[in-house]
Amino acid sequence: MRVTKEHDERRNEILDKAASLFETKGYDRTTVNDILREVNIAKGTFYYYFKSKEEVLDAILDRYLETALERAEAVRKRPDLSPADKLLQVILSLRMTSPGSEVVEELHKPENALMHQKSIAGAIMKLTPILKEIVEEGIKAGCFSTPYPEQTIQILLAAGLTLTDEGMFSFTQEEQMRLFQALVHAYETLFGAKRGSFASGLDALIERM
Repeated sequence: MRVTKEHDERRNEILDKAASLFETKGYDRTTVNDILREVNIAKGTFYYYFKSKEEVLDAILDRYLETALERAEAVRKRPDLSPADKLLQVILSLRMTSPGSEVVEELHKPENALMHQKSIAGAIMKLTPILKEIVEEGIKAGCFSTPYPEQTIQILLAAGLTLTDEGMFSFTQEEQMRLFQALVHAYETLFGAKRGSFASGLDALIERM
């Protein structure tokens, strides 16, 4: 329906302009009035869509996650990739769709700890079904062997999303490389894959560092 389309378009316009302001001006220095001027709407219109500036940030993070999920699903359907390459391609898609520096910095503030935890938990729970299908594909093909595909995915996602969070850990480039190598080793071990199964994906990760 046209009304629904207009509603979605206006909501997305607010999110687009707010995300741009957060990146250029900074989250703390951006006010609701700044967003109103940028989108050219009345305050009542803004509060029709969002209760606060914090809710706008939450919605922006949800959009990043939805984009990552769409890319992950596209990777899962690719017939030219092995299950191992699919798993690491999904990890690459997460890094490519991560929020900008200002949004990430905002998440790491103590007052936003709950929102940060929510974003990580949301990523784990929504990505797990897609990755589970990839792992089950690998089990059927004989390249993976694990009795706990879903739980293993959740463990590895939790470790990967936390340890590669630059706002939580400050690693040198050499330390990051060692971390990626260790994560790949953990993937191969926990999924019962042959050594080197994730080698091409690891090279792609290192290239993007």
